[in-house]
Amino acid sequence: MKTVQSKPEWEIEKSEFLRRLGCGEADFQKLLYLPDIRVVKRVVPLRHLKAVDSILPITRDMLFGLVSRIATVSGEKPFLDSQLQLCKMDPNHLKIGQRFVYRENYQSLLEELPDLFGKFVVGTGLNDLGAYFVFGEDLDGLPALACYIPPLIEQHGPELIIMDGIHRDFIVKQTGAAINAIIIRNVSVPFPCGMHPWSDIRVIGLADKPKDINERYFELKKELFRDLKYLGIDG
Repeated sequence: MKTVQSKPEWEIEKSEFLRRLGCGEADFQKLLYLPDIRVVKRVVPLRHLKAVDSILPITRDMLFGLVSRIATVSGEKPFLDSQLQLCKMDPNHLKIGQRFVYRENYQSLLEELPDLFGKFVVGTGLNDLGAYFVFGEDLDGLPALACYIPPLIEQHGPELIIMDGIHRDFIVKQTGAAINAIIIRNVSVPFPCGMHPWSDIRVIGLADKPKDINERYFELKKELFRDLKYLGIDG
């Protein structure tokens, strides 16, 4: 005769859970802050959101879909057959292609990003953030979507080079910590810049930012430059 197992004491019917929580189904749904893609009018950089209403973690498949569609200025797709891995990185082990970090940019990250995510129980430190779609209001008050992706690191031979996220990596390097980063392996197009150590970088203000893009990067091959803005990604 088959024995009927009793339910574990921690298993609760949904209706009983809501009763104990003291809210109805509709109220519970509001508390979840579920995003509604139908109301979104624009896709903007995260720094152009003045308020955040909802955060949705990005799946591995969606992350690969985003990265694989990044193209160079000349239209090549360097990451179509790449492998992606999220891991903790010590920025000191990375090479750089940019000549400068801009003081206002890293100050803005330090001062504004933690508050932007403040009402959600997620890590708000630059070193702990994962990949998210962020729903909220843009600077004009319109419903908007932003994409936050950890720093993107390309592997070329033995070298790991920052492709996107130089300011976040710089901040974390200065504090002696490690940062969540996405390593991209099997890249089919050469890196667009020379690969230099951190000791070659300079901190300057935006007022001193060179107008000529060739002066902002080491040995830039502009046709190989990755156009992240095509998908609204702005690290």
